Amino acid sequence: MTRGGKPNYALAALSGLLLAAGYAPFNYGWLAWVALAPLFFAVTRAPGPKAAFGLGAAAGLVFYFVSLIWMAAVVHYLAVAFWVLFALWLALHAALLRALLTLAEKGGLTAGRALGWAAAAGLSWAGLEYFRSEIWWLECPWLGLGYSQTYAPVFFQSLSVWGVYGLSAFIAAANAAWALLPRRAWLPAALFIVFLSGLAGYGRHRLAAFPAEAGRPFKAALVQAERSDINKLVRLSLAPEAAGADLLVWPECSVMFPAADSPSYVSYLSKKLKPSKAETVIGVCVNADPARGVRRGNFTLHLGRDKKVIGVYNKMHPVQFVEAGLSKNKTPAPLATPLGRLAPQICYDLAFEDGARAMARQGAELLIIPTLDPLEWTLLQHRQHSDMSQARSAETGLWAVRAASSGESQVIDPLGRLRAALPGGAEGVLLAEARLASGGTAYTRFGWLLGPLALLFTLAAAAAALIKK
Repeated sequence: MTRGGKPNYALAALSGLLLAAGYAPFNYGWLAWVALAPLFFAVTRAPGPKAAFGLGAAAGLVFYFVSLIWMAAVVHYLAVAFWVLFALWLALHAALLRALLTLAEKGGLTAGRALGWAAAAGLSWAGLEYFRSEIWWLECPWLGLGYSQTYAPVFFQSLSVWGVYGLSAFIAAANAAWALLPRRAWLPAALFIVFLSGLAGYGRHRLAAFPAEAGRPFKAALVQAERSDINKLVRLSLAPEAAGADLLVWPECSVMFPAADSPSYVSYLSKKLKPSKAETVIGVCVNADPARGVRRGNFTLHLGRDKKVIGVYNKMHPVQFVEAGLSKNKTPAPLATPLGRLAPQICYDLAFEDGARAMARQGAELLIIPTLDPLEWTLLQHRQHSDMSQARSAETGLWAVRAASSGESQVIDPLGRLRAALPGGAEGVLLAEARLASGGTAYTRFGWLLGPLALLFTLAAAAAALIKK
């Protein structure tokens, strides 16, 4: 059954709108479970992969225009290029789905083939999402499908098993199952309803049984201030609300050093913060100066309670274009301090799963996230960015503390639940209790393999479709 024309594009646009409603600022995450069904149904009616490509592109343009409208304030007219580039992935997925449906329909769309097509829809979605998030040169995990469930804690618990990519795969597969219902293919929908019930049961059990309060309690003071001078940051750090803190965290790039090794600057900071008895994590940036042989730097400086240097951590994932010339840290490791085994992740690092996972496997007891989200990037960007942080805690089973320059500063428990936060645009100190305990989940042991395996499946499915054609 193939039909073209405007109705299919209307269905694709509807999917884009419903998908956008699943993320900030709307946060109707439940809509993600049906958002793609109109697009996938339109794909089943398309005359071929080329037409399906256009439908996917239309859905993607609507989705990313609505969700990433804030990019116009950051890169101006270049935002259009980014929206088109992101939409490409939905277009490729739709084209592949139509090609796979053609293969499944040969000899009749049996119940088994319908189920296989729905499962392929999920795996290929995860494969493409993994590729655009982790593999290609413009890696960006923003608005992965699994992140739509950030505020659905029951379903979010599955991240401890299969991570964001696994949840993305399941949501996409469920949508494909609903899209087959008009063709009277009942088995996929029936099975996915059963699986969805099992997912909810697992989530409820984990929320009730996981010992989130286990571990050593401590007080964290997270400083939130936009482009402030050192004196203001120190004043906030020594304010009464920060008294009694065991850990003090400043945002990314709170201090600019003339070079990575700047003893006089470190000494100055140590003297300023001497009245604080907390271990301190300071976000430091260095501008490149080729004339002096200085390379660009972005790292966290860790000071003990005596304000002597304990160590540094260098950023893993520089922001493309924004941090050109910054070397990647390819060997992240927890920093052992008197407080515990601390795992820093600087800003964009936490949008990716690899750093937090690697350090959880090395015995990390706490994720620390100094973040720079400039106020001019809009509060919508801040909300979407901060919403990604909760996934890393759910995947690794670690508490996380996030100090953001303009918000949202957060304390997150190992179940991915927000325990305390300062809203975006506010200035001040967030003082909250957190816990130090070793993490580790099924995801950190083997569940993370789903993303790479889904990519291999996607490549194999695309090759099979091309060969059969």
